[in-house]
Amino acid sequence: FLQEDIASFSDDMVGAAARDIHTNCRKALGKVIKVENVRKEPESSEVTVTEDQMDPSAVRLIGDVGPRPPYKGALRHRGWRAVRVTLPDIPAGQDPLILGPAEVEVGA
Repeated sequence: FLQEDIASFSDDMVGAAARDIHTNCRKALGKVIKVENVRKEPESSEVTVTEDQMDPSAVRLIGDVGPRPPYKGALRHRGWRAVRVTLPDIPAGQDPLILGPAEVEVGA
């Protein structure tokens, strides 16, 4: 779906398909990766980011950022962290770059 050109479809058609696609993608993703929020506080709550929490891969400061922590501000997004990734083994001889095989119906 994400690789298809949907420009010719109406917003209603895309919207109707999006709900099922979202549900199915969420199920598929859940089979291979488990995620949790980086921050536990509710979004929009006031938080403090201390020096020991300043991992730029886990926290992005936006707005009027001063020179040194601690930083206080509103949590705009709690972030995502993978806590488990389970990918199937690739069979010997299979191209690992193929995401999905082409399908050929023989005798059609």
